[in-house]
Amino acid sequence: MPDASRGKAETVLLGVVLVAAWHAVPAWAFRFLPRRELFEALGESGYATLYDGVALIMPLLLCVGAPDRSGLSLGRWHGHGLKVLGICLLAIALTGIVYPFTSRPFSGAHIGAWLVSPLAQDLLFTGYLYGVLGCSFPGRIHERIPIDRAIVLTAALFALWHVPNFWGMSAAYVSFQLVYTFVGGAWVLLTRQLTGSIIPGVLTHMGVNFIASI
Repeated sequence: MPDASRGKAETVLLGVVLVAAWHAVPAWAFRFLPRRELFEALGESGYATLYDGVALIMPLLLCVGAPDRSGLSLGRWHGHGLKVLGICLLAIALTGIVYPFTSRPFSGAHIGAWLVSPLAQDLLFTGYLYGVLGCSFPGRIHERIPIDRAIVLTAALFALWHVPNFWGMSAAYVSFQLVYTFVGGAWVLLTRQLTGSIIPGVLTHMGVNFIASI
């Protein structure tokens, strides 16, 4: 029992460290690039998209090392298609309804914010971390609730990743953001549980971010 407990604690700590590292790695990588020249050549939008592309590298390498566990497949869709479609469409529809009533901090965001960044985020969270956490925390949160323990833990780490936004956005919006990234993240992660694939989560995330960028 002590060894199992330590293994679970180490897995959670690994998740926290990766969340922190993912903020730092692209900034560190850009220290070795001619940032001023790139900004002048690409413009603000192109530069930001390049930054998102660099941020894609670390989670992609993590997932490629264990593709099956990380959901890099088409997955199991038989018997789940309509349910998965409903989960995805509801998330996108609610974003379209609720987001216009917020301060809309992402309006006018660059293309990478809805095309590249969601892919990078889902590779890390929906892919790698969900897979790792699922191995250390198998099973459902309760025998009567058909939700994996890994969903709750992954959604919590996804919300944690947004905490640094307090330094650049209004505290009221970020507080709301932490709630919807946890609840919404857990909701969309159901598609990973059902299919074993990150594809529906990635496409939903892109759709949600696209609406937020309009």
